[in-house]
Amino acid sequence: MSAGADFEHHHATWVEYTSSPWARIRYAVVRKSVTESLARLGDGPWRILDVGGGDALDSLPLAAAGHDVTVLDPSASMLSGARARAAAVGLEVHPIEGGIEQLPGLGAFDLVLCHFVLQYRADLGSDLAALMGAARSGGLVSVIAPNPASAVLTRLLREGPAEALAELGRETARTVTFDTEVAKLDVGTVETHLTSLGCKVVGRYGGRVANDLVTDDALKHQPGYYADLERLELALCDREPFWRIGAFWQLVARTP
Repeated sequence: MSAGADFEHHHATWVEYTSSPWARIRYAVVRKSVTESLARLGDGPWRILDVGGGDALDSLPLAAAGHDVTVLDPSASMLSGARARAAAVGLEVHPIEGGIEQLPGLGAFDLVLCHFVLQYRADLGSDLAALMGAARSGGLVSVIAPNPASAVLTRLLREGPAEALAELGRETARTVTFDTEVAKLDVGTVETHLTSLGCKVVGRYGGRVANDLVTDDALKHQPGYYADLERLELALCDREPFWRIGAFWQLVARTP
């Protein structure tokens, strides 16, 4: 089954996930990190490419801020969701069906987002080079992937030390939402690749730092508790050493 077909099959599960408190925290952290990243570029509007952007939950707020947003994704149903979300609030995004292989023909962008995509792919070095090539000189690239270190801690809290030790020894991980085996990507390895491409990492973030340490998920559905939890997440997401243990890590790099 192709990656696009797999995402199509699990689209309903994805929609359910996006309404969960932990997904809302993920999007809140990304809004903060991307807003800070754009501030590094100065006044816009900017051309933004959301690679694997699905239904545009990361990039639609950028369209609302006046930026020109293109969403590249292999899933037709996800892109349909992006169009519908944008139209519902009187905005427009430019959907393109395809993957990283299509990047060379799309031109240069001021900011390229690639969030939760690279773990599904086979060639990290080539993919990062393609993402850098899609950004203009002096532009920014934002990369996010699940954090293998956090997975070990979460196993410990929810299932005990034996399962945590087993998780530590696994070379791959299985996604909950898409039920797919994916690569484990260490943030240090990705940063080394980016540096070797001549990029400078200008932002480091982590998300679901606190959320995944709270095993009582029912609490997170309580409005007051969730509000406090989100404020804590936003306070920790770019602060040492907390960002390093989040359920996901994010690097923002400036191209040469």
